[in-house]
Amino acid sequence: MMEGTLTALGTLLIVVCILFAAWWFTRKVAGGGRLNIQSRYMRIIDRIPVSQDKFIILLQVGDKIYLAGVAASSVTLLAELDEEPEELPPRQMQNLTEVNFKELFQKMGRRNNGK
Repeated sequence: MMEGTLTALGTLLIVVCILFAAWWFTRKVAGGGRLNIQSRYMRIIDRIPVSQDKFIILLQVGDKIYLAGVAASSVTLLAELDEEPEELPPRQMQNLTEVNFKELFQKMGRRNNGK
């Protein structure tokens, strides 16, 4: 009885260690989701995902600012800006308690039924 419990605990410990090692290795290989590369001449000011592997980035090279589209196999210059754009104010979240779901579903039902 005791041997079976020890075997089960040992197996569980091995599985947990393997899962932790896989998680750690994935974070190291992927860089934690960000490129931690430092450059003396360039910096990415901001980036926004457009799809799974496509981004729009705001890049500073010296005194110039560039807007570029980045895909898995290409980088496309979209615009050269004279100055860094102003930071946008944070988006205000709508208070979900103010949403009348009954009216929302009725509108959706009318749209789907062609009314």
